[in-house]
Amino acid sequence: MTDSIHFKIQSGTGIIHLNRPKVLNALDLEMATLFLDKLKEWKINKTIKRVLLVGEGKALCAGGDIKSLFFSSDISKLKQVFFKKEYTLNYAISQFPKPYMSIWDGIVMGGGIGLSIHGNIRLASEKTKFAMPETAIGFFPDVGGSYFLSRLKKGIGFFLGLTGHVLNSMEVVSLGLATHFLKSNNINKAQEKYINRGELPVSATNSITISEILMQQDFIQNIFHDNIRSIMKKLDQSSHPFAKKTYKNLLTRCPMSLAVTTELLQRAKNLTLKECLEMEYQLSQHIVYRDDFNIGIKAALVSKSYNPKWSPSTIRDIDFKEIKKLFKPHIEPLNLK
Repeated sequence: MTDSIHFKIQSGTGIIHLNRPKVLNALDLEMATLFLDKLKEWKINKTIKRVLLVGEGKALCAGGDIKSLFFSSDISKLKQVFFKKEYTLNYAISQFPKPYMSIWDGIVMGGGIGLSIHGNIRLASEKTKFAMPETAIGFFPDVGGSYFLSRLKKGIGFFLGLTGHVLNSMEVVSLGLATHFLKSNNINKAQEKYINRGELPVSATNSITISEILMQQDFIQNIFHDNIRSIMKKLDQSSHPFAKKTYKNLLTRCPMSLAVTTELLQRAKNLTLKECLEMEYQLSQHIVYRDDFNIGIKAALVSKSYNPKWSPSTIRDIDFKEIKKLFKPHIEPLNLK
């Protein structure tokens, strides 16, 4: 049995504890498999009244263990099996019929968001750092990211998915990504009440009151729609300091990832979560075999050179017919139930 994930039952509460603090509780295949199996068991176990998800250390979960995917050979089925298991778990969380509370008392990014946002209670603290940073590694916002990002108002979801911008606690509550807020030093007490009596936290007043992106919502709405070439052109032509900063950020990101992400979020607007996860799975099994994916992971997590050489190297060089092809179903679907 792995030590990376622990399960405990206390007062009718099933507690899931992610326990890989040295790698910010990155989710690997074994953890995802055990997590899904336990959730299925607790779904039908009448003594389980609710679930609590927590992470050891300064993160709930910073994402999937993509470094393992990098080191797996192209012949390995890990890239297929991992995403299939992860997305199936994401959907199982969304369908779990009992209260499901996650604690965002620190970093929650990528795959960690997928383990929590599809549950019905997300408790943020002043330590919350929320982001979907996938375009920096040659990938795209997945784990249902296409579903929840495409539904954020005023283009904010497109902005977050493309830029990987890190949200604070006030922003995640304002945008409806978190459901509650408490100061970090009050979270243990709130957890005890939830575990022992099923009481939900009462949100406290947040001391963070300023948000650049919420102040720039109208500007973001005017820019972040249509295709990536249009977005980049409008940012480049703007004299707005926020536009200049955003444009500079996007120039460092994988051009294909930016184009794919924009197309993904456009397509997701009228799809169900199940349909979004099916689309993401088909897409993932193209993207993980592109050179950009390995180049991005190597630059960010292995060599840590932070200077990936993308192919194509600019938005101008992208063949948008290729983008459309990436979305065509080509392997057996997830068949989510």
